[in-house]
Amino acid sequence: MNDDTSQAGFKFDIAYALSTTLEAVTTRFFDVNGRTSRRAFWHFVLVTFVVLAALSVFSIIPLLGLIFSLTSFLVSLALLLPMIGIIVRRMHDIGQPWFMGLIPLYNLYLAVQPGQPDTNAFGPPPQD
Repeated sequence: MNDDTSQAGFKFDIAYALSTTLEAVTTRFFDVNGRTSRRAFWHFVLVTFVVLAALSVFSIIPLLGLIFSLTSFLVSLALLLPMIGIIVRRMHDIGQPWFMGLIPLYNLYLAVQPGQPDTNAFGPPPQD
């Protein structure tokens, strides 16, 4: 069942978040086909934010700052294509074309919308 219609609120699950992020970064690296649920999308965003925030915090350490800054930059680059892929799939889940994910602030509004419960032009609902 599509989690967008079955759950009343956001419940963070660390194991699910890590597995979703790992899947997005490895097996669905730049997969723009299909759909991604609201839950999977926000778990990915949260894990990405925490990793980049931690690297940023460590970049202020004297002498090691340059290493952490460079690492943060490289991680950001490595996550760019998976982030584009998951944004496109999230737009597909709500029945919007991919380019709607490029519109600042409006894309944030769209990302919090529930997914379409039935099969749409982009495929069946996600099974998370």
